Amino acid sequence: MKTIEALEQRLFTHAIDLLGNLQPDTKPLWGHMDAQRMVEHLSLGLRISNGVIDLTILNGDEARALKMKKISLLSDRPLPKGFQNPVMPAEPMPYETANLQEAINLLKENLHACKQYFAQAGADATRIHNLFGPLTYQEWLLFHHKHFSHHFSQFGLISEGSFL
Repeated sequence: MKTIEALEQRLFTHAIDLLGNLQPDTKPLWGHMDAQRMVEHLSLGLRISNGVIDLTILNGDEARALKMKKISLLSDRPLPKGFQNPVMPAEPMPYETANLQEAINLLKENLHACKQYFAQAGADATRIHNLFGPLTYQEWLLFHHKHFSHHFSQFGLISEGSFL
């Protein structure tokens, strides 16, 4: 697994730099989100890891969550195209911000809030992901790294199937 420092560097610096190439009218290569919704969607995931939104394990199945964590999260495989988390509504959520730049600013705030949450909660702290179960800070960073990479490739910010 990548180190915390390497994951923080990729998310806090490289990902934010790549977002500078995203324009409000950038079209996705697949899917239905526009650029602003995609960035807001990434912020939503961060709010789960930083303690703002609480989830439970899907169907309460901890054994399945652990298996999913090993197969998907802890592997070198990228998230597949068309991946749909069952907690996400089928219809687009209303915009949370006024424009793409505000969405990027919110994303930055949520990244820092995630780091602060785990700094205060301690090294053994976990937060529940509905598909993967309890995740440590390092595992959450790995999830965000994969999640950002998935959506960055969706919008052509990185090549498809690669990571930040």
